[in-house]
Formats: sequence, structure tokens, C-alpha cells
Amino acid sequence: MAYDAEKMVGVEVSDPREGDPAVADPTPDDEAGRGLAIVDALADAWGVRERIVGKTVWARIRL
Repeated sequence: MAYDAEKMVGVEVSDPREGDPAVADPTPDDEAGRGLAIVDALADAWGVRERIVGKTVWARIRL
């Protein structure tokens, strides 16, 4: 996590799985599938960077 003078927080999460993440549409009973929807709702910008193994999802959130 990083903080800059523009009152923005940067967050990155990496995982070893291949493939791009997708915003899901979970039902109220689903136990998973909300993470990227929350990021999409809160972040001013977000994206995905490929890594040698897996990927990193990054987000910038205005405070």
C-alpha cells in the first residue's frame, strides 16, 4: 500500500493463478466473488499487470 500527496492510496494484490480476473455478479448466498466488484465500486482506477507467475491487481482509491 502506498499514499501520495494527491490523497490517493494505492493497493496491490498478487496471486499465482493465470488468467484475467472478472467482476462477478454473485447471489446473496454465494461465499465468494465480491472482491473485484468492491474494488470496481471504490477505486478511481484499477487494472491488472501480468507477472512471470500469475498477476497483480492494482487499485488507486481517493481518500
